[in-house]
Amino acid sequence: MSRVSNIVPTETTRELLRIVRAAQPIPRIDVARRLGVHRGKITVLVRPLIDSGVLSEGSPDPSSHGVGRPPIGLSLRSENHLLIGVNIGVNQTQLGGGTVDGKVLFEENFETPSDPETTLTRIKSAIHRQQRQLPDRELVVVGISVSGPTDVADGRLLYAPHQGWKNVPVAEMLGLQVPVVVENNATAAAIYESQRRRRNTATGTAGDFVLVRAGTGIGVGLVVGGEVFRGTTDIAGEFGHMTIVAGGKSCPCGNLGCWERYASAASAVELYKGDVHRNTHLRFTDVVTRANAGERRAQMTLDRVGTHLGIGVANVICGLGVPHVVLSGDLVHGWKFIEASAHAAIARSLCGRLSRWSFVAGETQASELGGALEVAIEHYLLGVVESTKVAA
Repeated sequence: MSRVSNIVPTETTRELLRIVRAAQPIPRIDVARRLGVHRGKITVLVRPLIDSGVLSEGSPDPSSHGVGRPPIGLSLRSENHLLIGVNIGVNQTQLGGGTVDGKVLFEENFETPSDPETTLTRIKSAIHRQQRQLPDRELVVVGISVSGPTDVADGRLLYAPHQGWKNVPVAEMLGLQVPVVVENNATAAAIYESQRRRRNTATGTAGDFVLVRAGTGIGVGLVVGGEVFRGTTDIAGEFGHMTIVAGGKSCPCGNLGCWERYASAASAVELYKGDVHRNTHLRFTDVVTRANAGERRAQMTLDRVGTHLGIGVANVICGLGVPHVVLSGDLVHGWKFIEASAHAAIARSLCGRLSRWSFVAGETQASELGGALEVAIEHYLLGVVESTKVAA
């Protein structure tokens, strides 16, 4: 029993690796500050990671100026490993490879086929082609983000409403000889946003926040204490399909009045077109372009979408009790026309009046492929932690 109590929690070691990755090379004392632990504990944590070759410690920079000896910085090592991320979007599939320390080795994309079999065959072919072009790299994990709830343990997409795909055994169909992690795209984007915050915030930590990913549909990811919260069911985070208009517009999921039918990029295009422009081919970016050019109809469309977006965000804040929300996905392109009405809708809600909330725009395209890569990297880091158990 005493032996178990002396084991450093997996989460602590994994967070250490995330921090190093976000700020490398980073001195031990800075890692200790960000983790909120004594510097001596960092020595215990990093020793086996350095011995196993996962971390390296660089020599002091001779060009550094200041008083005393410059601090030695910790960095991740992964010279021979390859991690691949794949974002299977409703319209586009993106595939990219990189290293755990953040170096991007390749990117490519193609139009997503209508059926999962063809899509996964193309993905498998692309992965094999990239492996042949990088013979010095060992593929260690593939992360895949999809537009719907998943069974992460089984590597399975349960349902993608906008594509009509149901119960797709993604990992099994790819048939790769490495782990394939299948994740909902909103959760993947939340993992990406967590790492971005570790790089860019003053504290160097991810904190608690909700990510709302709005594109063809709407998905929600929740991060608490730097960790993605998954709940106990496979449908956790499917706020895009909560009803905000009773008896409202029909949704591909089979419900009426779903949030994503009023506050997604696709719903904005539909609202803008109305009956007059129903047969006109438009993208959400076209609506934003017209709004930027001063077109009143486009501006009013985005303002109305912002109101519905804010109503849903207020519901999410009230339901989860996490007041800080980040917007991700295509809708970010129209943020300057959406922000005011969204904020006004949140402010009118009970939670908006009682809590110190925030609702800000995050990134658009980077979070898509970036999210899939982060899924792969998170799995890699967990494997590192499991293979280098550290006794305190």
